[in-house]
Amino acid sequence: MVEVDPAYLPLGKELAANEKKTRDKAVRSLRKFLSSGGNLSEIELIKLWKGLFYCFWMSDKPLIQQALANDLGSLVMELPAANAIPFLKAFWQIHCQEWHGLDRIRLDKYYLLFRRVIYFSFQFLARESWDNGYLEAYTDMLLEGPLSPTDRKNPDSIRYHIIDVYFEELDKVLDDIQSRLESSDDLDVPMEEINRPFTVLSTEGQTKLLRKKAKEALETHEKEMAAMAEDSGDEDEEQ
Repeated sequence: MVEVDPAYLPLGKELAANEKKTRDKAVRSLRKFLSSGGNLSEIELIKLWKGLFYCFWMSDKPLIQQALANDLGSLVMELPAANAIPFLKAFWQIHCQEWHGLDRIRLDKYYLLFRRVIYFSFQFLARESWDNGYLEAYTDMLLEGPLSPTDRKNPDSIRYHIIDVYFEELDKVLDDIQSRLESSDDLDVPMEEINRPFTVLSTEGQTKLLRKKAKEALETHEKEMAAMAEDSGDEDEEQ
């Protein structure tokens, strides 16, 4: 008989248990709980991500880390849309708070987790047809949290990593959408709002390096998108 994991909000001690089997069961139960539509308060979300932070901290092998990063990143897709941004806000809040306690050996795996969370954040926004309310809430959350141009409590290394992977992960989502469309004319993405965190950082960032990195990332992506649009136009003319 196959054991079915119940849907419940797991305790932090279950998520951070020494036994991988216990941690895996807690994450599966959490996924079912989130998909059931239950609301969590801000305090509950913070406690949840604190437990998940240590759940990921306990993962010690590359394949296990990759699978868990994907599992945790994709949790946002299980939530009712209205709960997604508070969930992501709590994720970034906890990781900014706990960052300086990490040793160098573990940094790379958390960078991987950040990449997966950003990817699935864009997947969520795409699923909601780039709804203006959700998209503005998302970019506001980034600017008030991990990408704040002036909050010195947030680690610069997290800011820089988001800057490095933000457009890469966006492009993966756009490529996925494009592959299901008949022509590029059908792809309507509000790039001005998606770019807004970088536009703000490029002018209001507290350090010259932060402003420079944001400006370069923005300009590079705009050039790449322009080149892709030109190539697409050339292909249409040839057909």
